[in-house]
Amino acid sequence: MENEFDYYVILSSNEPSVPLLNEDDEGPRYFHKKVEIENPELMKFKIGHPIPKKPVLADYLSTPSSVISKNIFNVLEPLNISGVQLIPAVIRDQINDKLHKDYWALHIINRIQCIDPVLSDCEIQKRTIAYVKKIVLDKKALEEIPLEERLVFRMKEHSSKQLFHTTIVDIIMSVNPTGIRFIPIEDYNDGTLFVE
Repeated sequence: MENEFDYYVILSSNEPSVPLLNEDDEGPRYFHKKVEIENPELMKFKIGHPIPKKPVLADYLSTPSSVISKNIFNVLEPLNISGVQLIPAVIRDQINDKLHKDYWALHIINRIQCIDPVLSDCEIQKRTIAYVKKIVLDKKALEEIPLEERLVFRMKEHSSKQLFHTTIVDIIMSVNPTGIRFIPIEDYNDGTLFVE
């Protein structure tokens, strides 16, 4: 496959009206688990601080893990992506306690060690990467894993970074989702988070 190693980092669009989310104290916490959750409870989130004056709940919201609306869920759910579990969620508006339904948390179980330490320009630490100027994926490590098992995964070197294969990015972007952007992994650096 020509684009077998074309991956993107998923990020919030950084629009001022689109809030960040926090996990609500009343809900279960599944994101740190490295296994599929059997019979998951409804995940609960709340709009995080700073709360925008007029928050807009987009199709993609960051916790920094991913929460998606029905718009994105409808195209991802039929794909049954290996290592990804879509867990029903609600978002609580802290201003008026209104609950927003029809959201799902993306529980990404797959964690793959994928950074080429020689070609990348970053510092790989115990559980994170720092001083990122350029990330190059280790194609030899990736090609040992069938593509269908690495369409979506977390970087083992920095598990808050979620990578999506170009085929999945195309499917998500086909529904014109709001609040989301994808950055090619080769273009990702420390300043990327702050660009709209």
